[in-house]
Amino acid sequence: MESDKAPSDLLKLLGQDEKLLMYMKQKKYHPAINIESVAITDKRVIFRKPSMLTIKKSFTDYSYADILNVTIDTGPLRSTLNLNLRLDGSDLKVEDIPKDEAQEAFKMIRQGIDNARSKFTV
Repeated sequence: MESDKAPSDLLKLLGQDEKLLMYMKQKKYHPAINIESVAITDKRVIFRKPSMLTIKKSFTDYSYADILNVTIDTGPLRSTLNLNLRLDGSDLKVEDIPKDEAQEAFKMIRQGIDNARSKFTV
């Protein structure tokens, strides 16, 4: 997706040779100030979580090698992505993502996981 939708604070975190593939936000159907978002790059998945009326932001990234599996729970309008982490076996949930964006993100993350695994099996 277009990187012009991604906030500048997130774009500053990308490496010189890193390419932003998709940026998506939670879709809330009620007023919300702190909307979580996810950036999918060719090297990792970055979670952006604003707090304190968007003054403070925290970023957490996961390389594809750290992700064991990705699953998607689709609904009529919104979906949830679940990323199972290799380190502690916990799941990260990205909820309230528009269905079409979640399906595209699922494909990209799955491809990233497969690419990371193929590097170790060569």
